[in-house]
Amino acid sequence: MSKLKIAYLITAFGNYEHLKKLISALNDGTHVRFYIHIDKKSTMPANLAGDNIRFIKRRKVWWGGWSHMAAILDLMENSLEFNSDYHILLSGADYPIRPNYFLYEQLKQGGEFINLIKGFHSHKPEDRIKYYYFDAFDRRDTGSRRTQIFRKLEKFLSKFLIKRKYPFKAIYHGSTWWALTSNTVIYILDELKANPELLKFFKSSWCPEESLIPTIIGNSDIKNHCRNNITFTDWSVKPAPAKINEFHLEMFRDKVEFTNLYGSYKPFFARKFDNQSANLVLEIDNTLRI
Repeated sequence: MSKLKIAYLITAFGNYEHLKKLISALNDGTHVRFYIHIDKKSTMPANLAGDNIRFIKRRKVWWGGWSHMAAILDLMENSLEFNSDYHILLSGADYPIRPNYFLYEQLKQGGEFINLIKGFHSHKPEDRIKYYYFDAFDRRDTGSRRTQIFRKLEKFLSKFLIKRKYPFKAIYHGSTWWALTSNTVIYILDELKANPELLKFFKSSWCPEESLIPTIIGNSDIKNHCRNNITFTDWSVKPAPAKINEFHLEMFRDKVEFTNLYGSYKPFFARKFDNQSANLVLEIDNTLRI
């Protein structure tokens, strides 16, 4: 059976030696193509080129703001040119923990691989969309004067503005990362073009990449064809997520199927890694990806 065509959509801002390893691990030939967004605040990676590698127009990406969601939508738009079977969203800090055929076998089962949970929860509170949030500043840099001004403005607005009207029937949340069919990617982009109020609303929400796409899918029949995502992330530490280490590799050796708050899943990817993960990546290649 021929391999599926896959468009890998990657958002990255550093650790380019690891990014090169990620692309090399997934680069199975002409049936795969890589669309990469590099944060405009970062330098471009050197010596990273290929016939199936495309760098898209760059944006400045700010953690928790609309800019990351905007970069993801840019990747989705650009990747449609490849006419692929699946579009897989990754960060430059991901890496496969199984042989590539493990991924193809899952995708050939069909469906959409995205975490979905309806409503608000302790880890996805209503505050994320109830109030107005701003982009274009580093909210983790608490010592920055710019950050302090915007955070005070957000706090002021949360106290004195009326609760926003929601332009959807129900809110859904999920993880940022997913593997979606081309038909679903087209549906999402068409919905945003047809419903400008939806786009406008999420532009001023918190961490919209964890709610915009899940909400569009959750309010459609597509939700009936969804499976859980295929990326492992360890949220048990603070600050999260945890960097992948030997402890995680032992878990990956012991079992293939995992369970989280979204249900059971069989991860193909894990995150996060960086340039200092080279020895661990080599161990994954020699013991888990054979």
